[in-house]
Amino acid sequence: MSKLSTAEYVLTFLGVATFLGGGITAGVYFYLSCTRMDEILGYVKNCKVVNNQKYYLYMGAWGRFLMIGMISGALAYSGYQIRKGLMDAGDVADFPEPLKRRLMAMFNVQLVFLVCLIVEFISIKLIRL
Repeated sequence: MSKLSTAEYVLTFLGVATFLGGGITAGVYFYLSCTRMDEILGYVKNCKVVNNQKYYLYMGAWGRFLMIGMISGALAYSGYQIRKGLMDAGDVADFPEPLKRRLMAMFNVQLVFLVCLIVEFISIKLIRL
């Protein structure tokens, strides 16, 4: 008989699903960074948050991945970025709406996966006490 309880099996399954979801969204980020990075950078050419981090583009696929994550995070919370002077309001307004929605949704989904993973880890630790 197994020493794991039903709750541990369920939480383990949810943890695997969370990792798979994070991996799928990371794959979509990689795809976008390899296929549409030049287009995306053209829309945010006046943003300090992007221009100060351009060296990431010279670090290969991982650097492009980080750059697309920064851009999607900046778009997801653009009000704060505009107030701090890190993003240009005109660039945010001119960004194509379907692509902006996709990047913002993926960023928020990644945040949800991160929170779920933390909650699952804490739940496992509490069950094992």
